[in-house]
Amino acid sequence: MPAPRTLFFLAALTLSAAAADPKPAPIVDRIRFQPTPGTEKDWLGATLSGSNTSRTEGFTPLGEIKAPIKAGEWNELKLPNNTQVYRWLRFTSPGVIKGGRDSKLEFYAGEHLLAGSGKGGFFTPFAPDPTPDGAPAEKIDDRTIGYEITEGGITAARPNIQPAQLDRTAPTEVKITSSTGATIRYTLDGTWPRTPADGLAYTAPFRVEKTTTISAVAFQEGRAPSLPTTVTYLFKTSDQSQLPKALVTAHLGNSLTGTTGQFYRYARTAGIDHHSSPFLRPGALTRELWALASGEYTADKLASAKEQQAQGRGNATWQDYYAKVGQIDALTLQPRDFDLEKELAAEVKFINLFREKSPDLQPWLYAEWVEMRRSRPSDRGEVPSYQMAKTFPALTWEESMGAMLLYVEELQHRLTPMLPAGTKRPRIIPSSLAMGWIKNLIDHGQLPGIQPGTFYSLLFNDQVHPADGPIHGSANGGYLVDMTWFSALYRQPAAGHVLPVETTFTPAQLEVINRLTWDVIKNYPDCGLYEEGTTPCAPPEFKKSEDGKTITLTSKTPNTWFRYTLDGTEPTRTRGYVYCGTISVQPGIQLKAVAYKSGNADSSVSAPPASL
Repeated sequence: MPAPRTLFFLAALTLSAAAADPKPAPIVDRIRFQPTPGTEKDWLGATLSGSNTSRTEGFTPLGEIKAPIKAGEWNELKLPNNTQVYRWLRFTSPGVIKGGRDSKLEFYAGEHLLAGSGKGGFFTPFAPDPTPDGAPAEKIDDRTIGYEITEGGITAARPNIQPAQLDRTAPTEVKITSSTGATIRYTLDGTWPRTPADGLAYTAPFRVEKTTTISAVAFQEGRAPSLPTTVTYLFKTSDQSQLPKALVTAHLGNSLTGTTGQFYRYARTAGIDHHSSPFLRPGALTRELWALASGEYTADKLASAKEQQAQGRGNATWQDYYAKVGQIDALTLQPRDFDLEKELAAEVKFINLFREKSPDLQPWLYAEWVEMRRSRPSDRGEVPSYQMAKTFPALTWEESMGAMLLYVEELQHRLTPMLPAGTKRPRIIPSSLAMGWIKNLIDHGQLPGIQPGTFYSLLFNDQVHPADGPIHGSANGGYLVDMTWFSALYRQPAAGHVLPVETTFTPAQLEVINRLTWDVIKNYPDCGLYEEGTTPCAPPEFKKSEDGKTITLTSKTPNTWFRYTLDGTEPTRTRGYVYCGTISVQPGIQLKAVAYKSGNADSSVSAPPASL
């Protein structure tokens, strides 16, 4: 059995349309398990459940381990009454299963292994965990092991939408097919038809005459619904005068830049023919990517070319990649190396290299979020900042997001004078701020219909990677990040332009998320959209939590943003930590804050009263 705290990546689910009836669906009818010696008692009373809805919803109990468990041997739980195929399985123990790394768990359909022993997709379940003071929190569910069955036939065949050529110049007839016996539901508004009642029933080919996004799902008796197939037919002959210029971009980084791999698809739903070229390696720092580009690595030590191509996460070699990249409008870099000198050296080399082909390109620094465990130097308050004499540890997720942005701002401050005079200065995409605020909103019940303490369950695939496609249950986390990119690069909000393809958000939730991502970009001065006004914002007001551990900021001017310092430095809208909903009370802090908002003048600087 895989350790609950070990990260795994799901294998790609291979589902193709079939002309004939598919083979019988694989129904789990028993599990085999071999506990680590001494942990047998942890397995007694454990239950198995299955779902076709998602990793977190719609689970039906299938069986419970009641018989005495034999030590050092394979044990078995039979499920003779299960007649339903399930895509997601959850094995849950009454308590934490100790020694899970050495235990074994397998799921079978007859004698056929469905999952376990390296087969199937392991996923990390999360669970709300109220803190002693009652505040919502979330942690890895150490009692539960989750598997996604990737066996062929577990779902209806994924719909095939034709024609395959998505750039159109004339009205087009669209045909959608799946396996025999399946019914197809589709939408034209970007939503995911997750039940047989959603969207429109496909009965015959239909005609599209303008830019149109189609999301289709197949449903079949006795099987899980297929993954959605989503395409956007982009009609380039339609009036483009109201659309921003389509950009050509290049992206360097690792899997967190890979989170934005579907960004071009979202732009297409807005009618924008965006083109992007990523060069990504799992876990890579910028200097490691430069080592590949410069030839210091004779082979890709971070991952083989074959693995990269199979995962769709980069080109086989740097030479192949760079030879294909022509003139670009923007280059994104993903700084995360806390050896500042090495990070800066690699960024300068990359920017200058790309400027040989594209002298007028705009560099962007992508401010990412941090891992669930929050153990980076920025979290510990160990990153120097030109903005303040002293930094402090980040004690909450929200503060970690501000601290990570502060690190990127330090890099930007040092990087700008290192680049040739007359070239565009690097700007920052502050995706970390969107992450900080969405968690705060969820934990305070301000995302409609979402339970506090379910930030990771809703938005993430594991402890660091946002869900960015249906194979992860949704593209919810990727959409949030991509909309910060869309607003920054295309200088307009997502609402009214971008469709939420492959997300599970309701209209009310989308309204909050789209407003948040636009507010983040519009009110972060470095993105270039900030407008200075003449009417000052009302000054910050301070409120301490009942337990005395945190302080929140408000202003009588609605929808203001705040910067604050903890060492007594005077904050401005470009100096200090960006506030994401909470400030921890720590020994020795001297809190000062300023309120600001695009379209207004800055407030006066305030400090909390001595009584606070």
